[in-house]
Amino acid sequence: MSDYSDIRYLRDQCSDLESLIIISRESGDIVAEMNFSERLDEVLGELSRLESVDSNVGEIAILFDGAPVVERRAIDARFASDALNNFQGLVTRLFAANGEKGLASFGKIRGSELVDLNIVNIATGSFGFVLEEKSARQASVFPTPVREAMEEAVALFREFAQENEDDFLIEVNDINPRVFRSVAKLFSHLQRNEASIKAELPSASLSIDRFGVERAFRRISNSRVVIKNEVWFGALVGLSPIRRTFDFRKSGEIGFVSGRFGHQVSQDYLEKIESDSGVVLGGSFRANVEVGTIRKPDGTISVTYTATDLTEWDG
Repeated sequence: MSDYSDIRYLRDQCSDLESLIIISRESGDIVAEMNFSERLDEVLGELSRLESVDSNVGEIAILFDGAPVVERRAIDARFASDALNNFQGLVTRLFAANGEKGLASFGKIRGSELVDLNIVNIATGSFGFVLEEKSARQASVFPTPVREAMEEAVALFREFAQENEDDFLIEVNDINPRVFRSVAKLFSHLQRNEASIKAELPSASLSIDRFGVERAFRRISNSRVVIKNEVWFGALVGLSPIRRTFDFRKSGEIGFVSGRFGHQVSQDYLEKIESDSGVVLGGSFRANVEVGTIRKPDGTISVTYTATDLTEWDG
């Protein structure tokens, strides 16, 4: 089990003690100030220990405020259920996208059962829930894949909601389409229900108010990702196994198209094509390709090509 509930409690204590120290100092009560300072040192030490223990475990507190929350003591059940389901879906897709086989644009997500989260506590401050991966282990040597997916989710939230348009750095092309749709679904749900959100990891926290939710929703709404599957026949004229990129000339066309290989195409197979004397670049191939048309928040449009399968073709 996680110690995250204790971490949140100790953080609240630190905040309270810091306020008491200021009040004592301003009133000239030196003894009280010393006592509160000593207590603060003790709490900070315990907090540091627990944060170190939980630094790599997949756990997070998701809190909501706004119209669905009643005086920080209750929350609309349907809203909460859909919001948590959306967050679970996002973490699952990020987990799969970071895996060896990647995340295909369609179909069942492999290994999704490994990312199932448990509600282990109620988070107070507004109203929310402490979520933990089912296989959580304290003092993990490295961040678990679920923890990494959670951190990536929070990073996406922060970037989409940040205030300065000039500092908006997200490159929509680099986000897996299914991940993008999950982020869009969550912020659409928050916007529609006039809700705000907080996300707290053991080592970091993020608070997005109603204005931040509106900014994120606008940026997401001004972006469009459309994926369609195509089958190409033609010549493989260029290949870089290390960068996982290709150049392909479709039959009947003069120019060539450049793109990336998806994780479904193994590294061993790419290296074989480049090095095996029996398979020569320039030969005929059949390629299954995901064509992604992306409209970015600034209105520009780009097209990406991802090969999900590549086989020799007797053309």
